[in-house]
Amino acid sequence: MDQQKQTAPAGADGGGERTQRELPSLWQLRVFEAVARHENVTQASHELLRSQPAITSCIAEFEQLLGASLFDRSTTGTYLTSAGVAALVRTRRILKSAEEAVVLLDSTRNVTPLALAGGITRTQMRCLIAIEECGSFRAAARMLGITEASLQRAARTLEQNLGGELYRRSALGVQTTDVGKTFAQGLKRVMQQIAAMVDTLNAYEAPKDRRITVGVLILDPSILIVNAIRELGKQFPDTRVVVVNGTYDALLNKLLRDEIDCIIGLLKQPDPAFDFVEEALYREQYCVVARRDHPLMHEPAVTVESLREYQWVLPPKGSPRREAYEHLFSEGTPPPASIETYSLSTIRITLSDTDMLTVLSWTEVLSERRFGLLGPLPIEVSWDSPIVGITTRREWQPNEVQAAFLKHLKRNAAAIAADNRHRVADNSP
Repeated sequence: MDQQKQTAPAGADGGGERTQRELPSLWQLRVFEAVARHENVTQASHELLRSQPAITSCIAEFEQLLGASLFDRSTTGTYLTSAGVAALVRTRRILKSAEEAVVLLDSTRNVTPLALAGGITRTQMRCLIAIEECGSFRAAARMLGITEASLQRAARTLEQNLGGELYRRSALGVQTTDVGKTFAQGLKRVMQQIAAMVDTLNAYEAPKDRRITVGVLILDPSILIVNAIRELGKQFPDTRVVVVNGTYDALLNKLLRDEIDCIIGLLKQPDPAFDFVEEALYREQYCVVARRDHPLMHEPAVTVESLREYQWVLPPKGSPRREAYEHLFSEGTPPPASIETYSLSTIRITLSDTDMLTVLSWTEVLSERRFGLLGPLPIEVSWDSPIVGITTRREWQPNEVQAAFLKHLKRNAAAIAADNRHRVADNSP
């Protein structure tokens, strides 16, 4: 890796004055592109045949030159920030320009044009451009403020590494060949592109975050989430909602690592040592559910004894639905739960094709009404059911979009809670 600092040569920024600012090297651009493509420093280091610390150090220097954080680092990978996305678009364009310039050399080296371009140091680049502009080694060295020996060493090393003839002797001294002149002009355009990228990224302002990442338990209050997402989309059309499903413990770990913004689902009083905050929305109600043309659907009232005559599909022991089922049959032997699953789609298909029964929350029943396949039976499940709510980190401060989503979520939750109270009062699902 080139250890010398590069300043933009004359003409590199589109003007004739020499600037003293430091610009990234082509190698740094290539390293950045590889890490962004793999989303992983280790994989990039394997591709580029460099150590992981060297790649990390290279990216850190590149970010410092651009004055922007390009990656979000996490245990699962290295992901582009919004500034990183902007930088990647320009980086790929610059590397393509450098690669095209190298192709014109018709190199004798058995190396890819991109690898050759990535090996051009900042010093070599500015020396070649200065030679082409000044017409001789001596004048170029004088313009750059370095000795002629230093300039000649950089120029000849570049020529040797590229495997193309860049210079020729003339009455005026050593000058660029026609190929060298074309290549130097190509590199000058590359330098201008790099300078423009630095200008853009130095002044970059990240757009407002229009995303919320919500953790939802495996059997989720889907209609509550979907309604809130739909209303948020009307308010902020450019927003993005990421829904992550998982078990409670898995989602709690993601919340702890700041990988999700909140958890929507049953409140379970997490360990206070982790400083989570729970906000109740409503108490869930549970129903016995069957297919729409199930024999029990025609009964004016369904008894617990009549439910014992059917097989059931239920979540495993310990889940709230399983506890509601066990409470329903607390007196006597419960009917067999021949299928155990958390999958709502499996439950839906199984009930649609058989006379089996299940227990679903009232929120899920509202969602199932849209499919028209399942419905609640006329029997009350009297049980001190759990509470649905929002779990967040205590120090979390929602942005404008996240706050709006929570507002819509709470309004929909209030409507579900009112519907629950009305249904229980009428004793008719």
